[in-house]
Amino acid sequence: MSSLALPTSRATWAFGVLAVTWFAAILFADGFDSVSNFRYLVQTASFLGIVAVGQTLVVMMSGIDLSVSGVVALSAVVCAKVASGTGGAATAVLVALLLSALVGAVNAAGVVWLRVPPMVMTLATGTILAGALLVYTDGSPSSAQVPLLDTLANGRLLGVPWAFVLWLVVTTVAFWLLHLSRTGRYAFALGAGEDAARASGVPVVSTAFTAYVSCAVLAGVAGLVLLGFTGTSSLTMGNPYQLLSIASVVLGGTSILGGRGHLLGTVGGALLLTLLTALLTSWNLSEGVRQVVLGVLIIGLLLVYARERRT
Repeated sequence: MSSLALPTSRATWAFGVLAVTWFAAILFADGFDSVSNFRYLVQTASFLGIVAVGQTLVVMMSGIDLSVSGVVALSAVVCAKVASGTGGAATAVLVALLLSALVGAVNAAGVVWLRVPPMVMTLATGTILAGALLVYTDGSPSSAQVPLLDTLANGRLLGVPWAFVLWLVVTTVAFWLLHLSRTGRYAFALGAGEDAARASGVPVVSTAFTAYVSCAVLAGVAGLVLLGFTGTSSLTMGNPYQLLSIASVVLGGTSILGGRGHLLGTVGGALLLTLLTALLTSWNLSEGVRQVVLGVLIIGLLLVYARERRT
């Protein structure tokens, strides 16, 4: 079941490794000891962190969402197209978030009512989204300057990036939902064993819809912030966040099989992955090598968790 005991959980390892990695980056790479670099890292980590928080909600109930990359692109592309047309910024943001929520509801419906495995259902949804966006944009996504999103992505509050503040707010709400609310206890119970949870009266439908819709909406929020950050949309802008959001959850100590973990560990995982990516980039390693390193790290952790679960 859910636990608030962060100090004794594996999540603390994520922050410990993060601290060691950051110290090593300061020693062996240039620029990591500056305030501006620190500010930029937490700003960019926020984009991944918001997606990863939603992914945590799904993974905790023994699910997974492979459509988040498509939802990130969907949100940004639709918002840019509507805002650059006659819809206006507020309408564009609202439409983007509603479509994101709809994708989450479709994922939940497929998993709960059609009994499609979460990996297959969400992968299919993501594939459909990629094709639909290609048709919708005819291969040429729009650009748009939305003042609200620009401020949210690039602005600061007392020197702190607004994107990081938004991530903290999202994390706080998700922390309450997962660790302090009844819905969170249901999610942990489903992750520990669906059959036992059903027999205990856990409302599977409402719990699944809450998790998948929340995950999709947060991916949509990340897409909007990315649109504000770059000022343009892309059909592939969400691709990096699919694997990295799952990696953040796993690195943060949450079992990929569900039922065990802590949301704050995901925060440490997202910061660690962003720092590692920046460190590998500063060493002029290619994108391919960076993906190999991150992939090997994720596979190793999955093997460790799978072995631990069997024992």
